[in-house]
Amino acid sequence: MTRVCIVCFSVFCSAALLCCGGGGGDDGGGGGAAPPTVTLSAAPTSVTRGESATLTWSSTNADICTASGSWSGTKATSGNESTGALTATSNTFTLSCTGPGGSATQSVTVTVGLSQTFGLDFQGSASTSNTVRFRFTNPLAIYPATYIWRLRPRQQDGYYTTFFWGNDGSFEWGNPPQADTYYGAHPYPSPLPDGVAHKWEIAVDAHDYLSAEDVVYDVWYTQALRVWSDGAGKHHEFYWDLPYTRRVISTTIESSYGNVNPPNPALTWGDAPWNESNEIMNGVIRGIQIYSAQLTVSDILAEVATPLSTATGASNIWYLNLNPTPSDISDKSGQGHNPEWVGSERPLLWADP
Repeated sequence: MTRVCIVCFSVFCSAALLCCGGGGGDDGGGGGAAPPTVTLSAAPTSVTRGESATLTWSSTNADICTASGSWSGTKATSGNESTGALTATSNTFTLSCTGPGGSATQSVTVTVGLSQTFGLDFQGSASTSNTVRFRFTNPLAIYPATYIWRLRPRQQDGYYTTFFWGNDGSFEWGNPPQADTYYGAHPYPSPLPDGVAHKWEIAVDAHDYLSAEDVVYDVWYTQALRVWSDGAGKHHEFYWDLPYTRRVISTTIESSYGNVNPPNPALTWGDAPWNESNEIMNGVIRGIQIYSAQLTVSDILAEVATPLSTATGASNIWYLNLNPTPSDISDKSGQGHNPEWVGSERPLLWADP
């Protein structure tokens, strides 16, 4: 019988014990580790430009997960993460998880749709006897920083405020009283104090550095202020009509300036905290991008065209809201730097017709 079984094995069987009915060694055809599984989802799967989605994932039988596509890096085997501000039309996020039993991959796509353009329509100093402004009470460091915004000014006599980094209170808070550790970039009256014409200005160190050109009202400006510190002092460059990079105001202040924080440091938009209701912006502010680094001019131009498109911009974004509204000035960058309104009054909603 044994010799017959061997013949049977050689013709019909892949294992002698199976052919002969022998016992032992059979594990049911498997014996290896279970293969991994992975699930990946996004909420929402469609956003408007500059908004973010939340990615959520989980896996089984996996030791490590790796992201690719519109995100990257090693990920935990389960978790959630913000995409950050999205600007590309289609963004595919892929996650591959690997374990002893192999690997598994899943992808999800978040699309960016066309949206209406919004902004904050400040009504000017004559519109109220109260303040109209919002502020960050835990601002980024005063140096280095880069600010980008879009502004459509309307004519008003006297002062305006686009934004100030400075004390949320008295202008001259030092001892002895002096103005220190602040800057801003705005239209500036000509002549003082209630001029009906305006220049562009950098306000810093109790001085005002002005453009040769006049402000033109009721047109859109794309503007940027970048500031940084080095051994030569504190540098400030205000590009008041991008992409024309020669339309710039520059000034350097001594190194001793801006080294002590004011009592209540704040980054304030729309009104001067030390002169409430007297310097309110008259016009629309939108397209706000704030970076905690000194961007190059070429990076600024690229970030204007497509936010977070440069390595420096993406890694140093501090606040982003391209379409702020009176009811939504929250940070769309994923960094969680959300400002707050001061008082009960708000600008109007501006919407692109």
